[in-house]
Formats: sequence, C-alpha cells, structure tokens
Amino acid sequence: MATLGRNVTITLIGHGTFHLTTPEGRNILIDAWVDGNPVCPEPWKARVRENLAAIFVTHGHFDHIADLVDLARETGATVVCQYDMVPYLEGEGIPAAQLVGFNKGGTVTVADVRATMTTAHHSSTIYENGQIINLGTAAGYVLRFSNGFTVYHTGDTCVTMDMQIIGDLYRPDLVILPIGDHFTMDPRQAAYALKLIGAKYAIPEHYGTFPILTGTPEALIEHCREFGVTTEVIVLKPGESVS
Repeated sequence: MATLGRNVTITLIGHGTFHLTTPEGRNILIDAWVDGNPVCPEPWKARVRENLAAIFVTHGHFDHIADLVDLARETGATVVCQYDMVPYLEGEGIPAAQLVGFNKGGTVTVADVRATMTTAHHSSTIYENGQIINLGTAAGYVLRFSNGFTVYHTGDTCVTMDMQIIGDLYRPDLVILPIGDHFTMDPRQAAYALKLIGAKYAIPEHYGTFPILTGTPEALIEHCREFGVTTEVIVLKPGESVS
C-alpha cells in the first residue's frame, strides 16, 4: 500500500470503480460496476457492501452503473448523481429520500464529504428493452474531505481547459483520470490534463479491462516527462489501496 499521509483510503475496485474510506471511517463508492466487473477481485464483491454510506455516479454507461440499483437497495446508501438521472433511478425502485440529484457547479455534502460536480465531455446513456435511454450528461467530482484532502475524479472525458479551472479553484491533492483511449483520454491527453490540474498525485483508471482500452500507466508516465509534469503517478491493481 502506498502512502499519502492524509487519512483517506482509496481502493481501485476495477475499471472505473473506486472505494474510498473517509477520515470518519465512512465508505463511499465512485461508480458501481462490481458483480459483473471482470477485473474486480472476488473478496471486494462482498466488501463494497459493508457500511456503504454513499455512491457517486459519474454517468449512465453500463460499466459505471450496472450494479447501482442493487447496491443502493441492498445497502441503503445515498446515491449522488446528476439531477436528470433521478427519475430513472426512482423508477428502478430507489426511494427519493435516498437520492441526491444536483448539477454541474453545485456542491452537496454527503457522508462527511463536500462534493462539487464538474464538467466531463462524454455521453451518458443506457440501453434497455431495445431502446437507448438518455441519463443526462457525464460529470466528474471534486471531493473535499474533512481533513482538507481533496480528490478530483474527472469522470470519463477527454482533456479540456476546464481542468485548469478545477486546478485553480480547488487545488486537488490527487486526480483520478482515465487513460484507456477510444472512449476517453489516451495517456498523452491525460498527461496534459495533469499539467493543467497541477495535483501532487494521480491514479490512472479505465484502461486494460478490455483489449480496446490500450492506454497504459507506463505511457502516461512517459508523456508526463514529455510535458514536464511532476505529478506522482500511483498505479493500483484492482484490490490495491493507497492511504
């Protein structure tokens, strides 16, 4: 386990799903693809359900919400998502009182975390019963913990100049960002994103799950050198943690 020294534990569950434990000991999940996730370690399929306080949703693709409804019903965790997704989730049986819907630029406090929704350039749909259902637009989150530690999860996205604004406004300590290419940033774009954000640490995600996601952490590190980026890249395998 690598050490950040800020009393927040971050575990890669696999692909784009992360488990975080707050300084108060509360557990949150970013995106909910667990049971059908081909790279999720078997022990974590049960462990993510333990004392789960909140699930943050970046967008509606299957590889980010496939287990959202079941986990929310089973655990009673608060679901934090874009406002446009709320009616769909209510229709799937998640009580309204369990849903926190808001939008980009807004900030809510859930499970002792102040969360600000940010822009991500991506799509957000789900395919059900032969139809495509629009679930709003993709987003990212700036998560500010009670001890001051700040995580910026970009969500699935390309690189954008908005990231420089996030860096200036919130000074995140750590960035979680995709590097897989094809559906999101490739490693070179991600390295440039880190240049714009200026965080001390970064965890790459959304790569290697399928052959089409060809980006690698090694390529990200190489391109960080190209752009003179000093961010420390922390490479986690599914089930590994940093705290």
